Amino acid sequence: MDKISFTLPEVLSLIGVIQCVYILVYISFRAGSILRIVLPFLYFFVLGTAFFIDLARRHISEISQYYDILSWSAWTLGLPLSALLIIQMSQIRKLPPLVDWLIILVVPVSYIVSRVISAYLNEDCRYNVICLDFMIWLNITGVIAGAASLLLIWVHRNLFSDILQQKAGKERYWLILSLIIVNIAFLALMIVYSAGYNSSFDETLLRTILGLSFVYLVSTSLFRIYPVALFMPYQVNVDQEFTIEEKQLAEKIESLLKLEKIYHEPTYSRSDLAHELNVAESMVSKVINIHFKKSFPQLLNEYRVEDSKRLLLETDASIKIVSQEVGFNSLPSFNRVFKDLVGQSPSSYRKNMIK
Repeated sequence: MDKISFTLPEVLSLIGVIQCVYILVYISFRAGSILRIVLPFLYFFVLGTAFFIDLARRHISEISQYYDILSWSAWTLGLPLSALLIIQMSQIRKLPPLVDWLIILVVPVSYIVSRVISAYLNEDCRYNVICLDFMIWLNITGVIAGAASLLLIWVHRNLFSDILQQKAGKERYWLILSLIIVNIAFLALMIVYSAGYNSSFDETLLRTILGLSFVYLVSTSLFRIYPVALFMPYQVNVDQEFTIEEKQLAEKIESLLKLEKIYHEPTYSRSDLAHELNVAESMVSKVINIHFKKSFPQLLNEYRVEDSKRLLLETDASIKIVSQEVGFNSLPSFNRVFKDLVGQSPSSYRKNMIK
């Protein structure tokens, strides 16, 4: 049996596939709302596919004459998808406008334009699926598609003005900036590569490194952007004496706690909740007291502690960072509330549970 061996680009591509699978599983179970994971899931699925195509090229590329086109499609599609992902990360609670999704069409349009131009200039390209002129034009139109994707980000630049003040804003800001830099670098690589088509080792290696660099940044920030959403400590206890309006209000509060994680904002108050629900503060107090059978601060703190328990076990973040991420405004306050609810300090809980 022949010994299995991998080249450096293949090893990096394998790492990329594994990381993308990890991210896909993580965000699928932790994002809470389906709207929040549609774009990230699609982006990392396409990126993982691109990594896999490069990984398997040496072994299965002869199966199909479309292999190079498939590779180009996966890597190029990542550019418009990343632009949409950046727009969503700037406004984490909703998807980009429907008109923005049209940017994805630049990829098939690029393919069609390349096919038409190459067939017009070179008769051989009319009868051959792959020809030199076609691949050159495919890279040129790919550059244009990437530029259009960056232009879409620039059109929405106003969304990034106050992102640092939002929940997990600092992490999202640096991820957005990193993704923009990776896109620009990838676009520059395409420009250099389009100057003369060849299946060079360096081009595959460089684009793999660029993809891995962003995947690494995402994997180190996931628990802050997509915090734990599977386990919810409390369910709404709907009282039959409540009006339909009050029952609906209770469900909205539960949704804000489960999916939006409003308790991650240290200064979030009952008046903020009333303002967001567009109801009187007294109505919010009534619903919380009867449905959840506790006060508003108690409710927030218990959700914060449940989140912190998982962060303590699933990450290596310091106690102070964990307290900030779940919404406590000070470390002493976090230690006090955690010990009151759990019966031991955060550091003791982490130590004992890991054992």
